[in-house]
Amino acid sequence: MDGDLEPTHSALLPLACTLGPDDGRSRMLRWRRLHDAADPIARLEAGQLEVRYQPSPGVLEELTDLAAAEQTCCSFAVWRASEVDGQPVLHVVSPTGAPEAVLPIAALFGATSTT
Repeated sequence: MDGDLEPTHSALLPLACTLGPDDGRSRMLRWRRLHDAADPIARLEAGQLEVRYQPSPGVLEELTDLAAAEQTCCSFAVWRASEVDGQPVLHVVSPTGAPEAVLPIAALFGATSTT
């Protein structure tokens, strides 16, 4: 989540997100804690968001839990956590033919575009 993110503002949630205001705040706080602990780097390329985290205890587990939770509420995109070369990585992929669908999510993560 970008340094400008304030988790108390539910208006920052993507429009297609089905979380309620209280759930959204709680989820955003979890993301904020993960980002503060693991110093992520986010990239956006062709409708695919990739967020790489610094490895440390519990990061991959929390990332996996959050990705599964997001897949439930924001199912317009595919959310997946994995480990690449020992580094926890989040992948968020737009549906085919709608690469712009992931743009609001990428903005929350402060992603830079490589295209």
